[in-house]
Amino acid sequence: MRLIHNDILRHFLRILILTLICALILFTLIDLFDHLDSFEDNDASIGMISRYYLNKAPGIIDVVLPIAMLMATLFTIGGMARYNELTALFATGRSLMQISRPLQIAALLAMIFSFAWSEYVLPTTNANVERIWEVEVHGHPDRRSPTNDVALNGEDQRLYYARTWVPEKSTIRGFRAIGADGSVVIERWDAARANWDGAQWLLEDGYRRTFDEAGERVTHFDSLASGLTGITPSSFRDMQTKPEEMNVRQLRDYSRMIRLSGGDATSYEVDLQFKLAFPVVHLIVVMLGIMLASGPRKTTVASGFGWTILISFGYYLAINFGRALGHNGLVLPFVAAWAGNGAFGLSAAVLFLRIRR
Repeated sequence: MRLIHNDILRHFLRILILTLICALILFTLIDLFDHLDSFEDNDASIGMISRYYLNKAPGIIDVVLPIAMLMATLFTIGGMARYNELTALFATGRSLMQISRPLQIAALLAMIFSFAWSEYVLPTTNANVERIWEVEVHGHPDRRSPTNDVALNGEDQRLYYARTWVPEKSTIRGFRAIGADGSVVIERWDAARANWDGAQWLLEDGYRRTFDEAGERVTHFDSLASGLTGITPSSFRDMQTKPEEMNVRQLRDYSRMIRLSGGDATSYEVDLQFKLAFPVVHLIVVMLGIMLASGPRKTTVASGFGWTILISFGYYLAINFGRALGHNGLVLPFVAAWAGNGAFGLSAAVLFLRIRR
């Protein structure tokens, strides 16, 4: 059985690597033709373009790896079914799960790889792609931070929140600062507007609240030299806060800061769940491929491509639809991220119950 498993794995890896290479070339060429006018208009150098696509390659690999896994599985198991190799192995008492064990192990390894890839590689390369495109190619100022719902831990141990950050004016609209003693909030500043004067934040139209054993004391102000210096405008510029530029731990901490400061962290919680859910796609598509290719209908090259396109399109449609619903707050973040996996995982389970195992 070891020889058969080695042959299955060798065939699977050959198709997988070939598919990844072809997809990487195809996606790069499509993107290059789409951005060629911008590169020419901004006199981008060959080195600049090369670095742009070298940093974009990891993101392409992340997207097409499940597709390549599915195609490699369909062609590997489908080829064995077409030439009656599966029938011969079934006759020896081997089950489908025993025969396809190398592919199941490969799917588990791909799932672990995908999570590590998105955790340690993609945040850096995605940030580099954004910086090269905006700063080096177009000559825009380097501002990678978002303008809405920014939460930061200050150097003074206070939690700061900005509903809108305006980098051109070093201004915050919807300012909030929270001071705590352990888990107990002892003071809070709320202001409609905050301006940085070079040394501190000048607050406009807001309230300062203090909390102690006597209760809450509220002081209204039209303008106030707050003395708050825990964050500065450079804190916003230096922090990577786009979801695609953060790993799971950063997204978790960032969404927690937004919630504690009273902001809306829904979109970040959705993106956090998607980072956890996406690696599982690799295991599900491989199991789907095994079930489909070993069915009574023989898998040809045409049907293999057809199943790959149909399942991939359906999966990414479900993912993006769920993400849109989650970002708009129509469904819970967990449901938005995991519903696609649940639906396709259930399909794989139904096929498993209906075929010879």
